Amino acid sequence: MFETDWRKVIEHPSDRKLFEALEDSRWEWRTVPALSKASGLSEDDVRRVLQSHPGLVRRSILTSVAGDELYTLQERHFQRQSLAEKIRNSLSSSSTSTSS
Repeated sequence: MFETDWRKVIEHPSDRKLFEALEDSRWEWRTVPALSKASGLSEDDVRRVLQSHPGLVRRSILTSVAGDELYTLQERHFQRQSLAEKIRNSLSSSSTSTSS
């Protein structure tokens, strides 16, 4: 199993700023431009960091009204799921891993 608490994984100060922006309780989902502005990283650097930590970050299947990709912390997404969703996801993960 992988670690979902970014504080235990992310060490670089600029990367930490990005994850602090993702954790901002005012927003459930964040766009790359918004994360760039909040963290001080370029949009390319934001994308690089997000892509390098797939276990910590979840990308929405939907986009913003402007068409931008939306991101949230994996841990936050899991905490907001209903009990039924957690059970369904757990069962589907188990059946997928046993069928391989």
